[in-house]
Amino acid sequence: MILERGSKILFLLADMRKKVILIIILIIITYIGVVVIVTTKPQKLIKPITGVNSVFVKTYPHAALENLWIAYRDKIQKDGRTIDRSRDFLTTSEGQSYSLLRSVWMDDKITFDNVLKWTNNNLRQREDDKLFSWKWGRNPDGRWDVLVDEGGINTASDADQDIALALIFAYKRWNQDHYLKQAIQILNDIWRQEVITVNGKYYMLAGNWAKTETQPTINPSYFSFAAYPIFAEVDLTHPWLELRENSYEVLEEATLSNLDYEESANLPPDWVNLDLTTGKILPVLHSDKDTHFSDDAYRVIWRAGLDWKWHKNDRAKEFLKKLSFLESEWKSRGKLFATYKHNGEPVDEQESNSMYGATLAYFDLMHPYIAQDIYLNKLAVLYNPDIEDFADEVGYYSQNWVWFGMAFYEEKLVNLFEVEGVDL
Repeated sequence: MILERGSKILFLLADMRKKVILIIILIIITYIGVVVIVTTKPQKLIKPITGVNSVFVKTYPHAALENLWIAYRDKIQKDGRTIDRSRDFLTTSEGQSYSLLRSVWMDDKITFDNVLKWTNNNLRQREDDKLFSWKWGRNPDGRWDVLVDEGGINTASDADQDIALALIFAYKRWNQDHYLKQAIQILNDIWRQEVITVNGKYYMLAGNWAKTETQPTINPSYFSFAAYPIFAEVDLTHPWLELRENSYEVLEEATLSNLDYEESANLPPDWVNLDLTTGKILPVLHSDKDTHFSDDAYRVIWRAGLDWKWHKNDRAKEFLKKLSFLESEWKSRGKLFATYKHNGEPVDEQESNSMYGATLAYFDLMHPYIAQDIYLNKLAVLYNPDIEDFADEVGYYSQNWVWFGMAFYEEKLVNLFEVEGVDL
C-alpha cells in the first residue's frame, strides 16, 4: 500500500511538472507573439475596413498603385507636358519633376523620355544655367510659353533637385549615360544658383531669385534629404552631406521657433527667411507667403521619411519624433485639417487628401496603427477599382501626393541608386 501510494505521488508530481513546463512554453510563445506584433507593421486594424475600395487597395496594393499611375500618365499630354487643369492648364517644373520620379519608379521609360524631352525643350530656357524655369502657360498675348511676366523664368529648387534625382535613377535603371550627364549639370548649377554659404554653413534657397535678397527666402519642404547622399556619390565636387546636416538644422529651428506667433506647435512652416549676418531663421517677409503648415510644408515630412527609409539617418528620425502634434490631433479629432497656423490653430476645418498623403510617412514610422487607419480610411477609399482611378477628381497636386504617400506606406519607393532591376 505504501509503495502504491508513493507511486501515485510520483505520478502526480510528474504530471504537475509536465503542466508547469507546458504553461512556461505557452507564456514564452505568447511573449514572442506580443513582441512580433509590437515591433512589426500591424496586421490587425484599429477600425474595420469600410467599403470595397479599401478592401481592394489593401488586398492588391501593387495593382492600385499601378492603375493610379496609368490613369495619371494618361492625363499627361502626349508630348510629355504635365498639366494642372485647375490653374488654367498651367505647367510647372514641380509637376514635370513628379512625373519623372513616378515614371522611373514605375519603370516607364517611354513616359519618362517624353516628359524629359518636353521639360528640356520648354523649361530649360535660362541663359546662365541648366536649371528649369518654374512656370509655363498661356501668356496675355495668347502664346504658350514660360510666364516671364509672372516670374516664371526663375527656378524652384525642389523641382531642380527632384529632376536631378529622377535622372540619376534613370541612369541606374536603364543604363544610359546621358541621363547622368544632365543630372551632374543640374547639380553643379544648383550649387551655383540656389545654395549660399553663411558663417561656414550651407543653405538651400527656394530658387535662384532668393539668392539676391537681403534676407533670402527658404522653403523647408524643398530640402531633398534622401537625395543628398546619392548626389554625393555622383558629384564629388560639392559637400552634399554637409548641406543635408545644415538643412536639418534649418528645418528644426524653423519648426521649433515661435516665428511670428507666441508659441510653436512644432509644425514646420511653409516659408521662412534667413538672416545673412547671424544665420538665424526669421518669419517669412513676403506678403503672399506665410508660416502655416499646409500645402508646402507637409511635404518635408515625406522627404525626411525617405531619408530614414533609404539611409537610416538618425537626424530624420529625431525630426519626425518632434511632430507629436499630428498624433495628438488625430487622436483627439480623428482627422487632420488642411492648414494650421504655426501655433497649431486650424485655419479652417477643411481636410486635404495631400495632407494625409504626405504626413502618412510620419505615422508609418512613428505610429503604424494610426498610419494603417489613415491609409485605409482616408486614402484607399479614394480609389475606385471599377474605373481603376480615383473615384472623384482630386486635382493634380493631390493625385501626386496621395500616390507618393500610398507608395511610401507600401514600401514601393525604392532607392534605385542602390537597388537595380527592382520593379514597383
